[in-house]
Amino acid sequence: MKFKRLPALLIPLCVSLLFPSCETPKLPATGGDDEIIVFADSTTWAALERTLRTVFEDTVHTPIPERWFTLRRVDFSEFGQYEKQKNRIIVAPLHGEGAVGEYVRSSLDPKVRTLVEEGKEFFFTKFDSHARNQLLMFLTSTDFSALNASMEIHAADLLYYFQNMVMKREAAALMDERRYHKKDIEKRLEERYHWTMTIQHDYYIAIDSAESRFFWIRRATPADMERWIFVHWVEAPDPAILTDRFVLGLRDSLTREFLQTVDNNAYVQIAPYYLTIEKVNFLDRFAYETRGNWRFSDKSGGGPFINYTLYDEGTKRIYMLDASIFAPRVEKKKLLWQVDALLRTFRTTPPGAGQDSLSAGS
Repeated sequence: MKFKRLPALLIPLCVSLLFPSCETPKLPATGGDDEIIVFADSTTWAALERTLRTVFEDTVHTPIPERWFTLRRVDFSEFGQYEKQKNRIIVAPLHGEGAVGEYVRSSLDPKVRTLVEEGKEFFFTKFDSHARNQLLMFLTSTDFSALNASMEIHAADLLYYFQNMVMKREAAALMDERRYHKKDIEKRLEERYHWTMTIQHDYYIAIDSAESRFFWIRRATPADMERWIFVHWVEAPDPAILTDRFVLGLRDSLTREFLQTVDNNAYVQIAPYYLTIEKVNFLDRFAYETRGNWRFSDKSGGGPFINYTLYDEGTKRIYMLDASIFAPRVEKKKLLWQVDALLRTFRTTPPGAGQDSLSAGS
């Protein structure tokens, strides 16, 4: 098991003042969620391509390796044609020659350029410059060596921005289809259990047990792309019981009992490879985020899962939110993004509180 320390996210300088936004509502950004357009001259690309790909094409094992994002370099002369693209990066040394370097310098005011020259900053972000849910990232430094080193040191922070934008787009998509959600189930969960979450129209209830405090929904459309989401809760006046060992042990015990094959000859368990667990702030609560792969105990199949186990002060409970994918024939990273967004709709209502007291993260 790999235990990862929660990275301290950098707070990049905002360049929005240099790109005045229009009040006219913007259309959604275009392009693939998993594609990043890179504008860099040939010299910069030759010097930094390997590091750029290492940082932004980070691999998720499902268990087959899949790249979170794919970089595509485009000549800067075509910059205007991609102004509505979802994900863009502009990279150049601060004093680089050519159109890209000139554009970077003109986009940063003198104070910001000074910070770059002093090695205090090297990346800047701009959101929604020409379209909704759009990210433009500037990467610059005094020379290739310094920029390369900064990207390697802060790789997790850089990747986070693009992953976070995917979550924002998925959340927006959920809101757009809100009228189709199963609001009756959402309301019943809140009334019975003091928590609720978004239930999409094509999920159905597999298990709803108040006695076991276990709620499981499934989606099997199309038939070879199963998505499973379960929520389990434990009364916990003392949050100190929430540890990484507790999380892994609890998940395995739950899936052994509830996630079994039709003939009951095999059950779901955590696979002993590509497993990470880290402390995070999830929905403004202390939590453990676990990512890895599950497999049937008879090793007949498996796939990726995401798990957030958090402590909620309002209800004095530990909640385990878990999503698994079983889709042997297709790429699974986009399915992971979708179920991750659903888990992030979770919210609680402390006993005795009204609906206005729903507690959720941003």
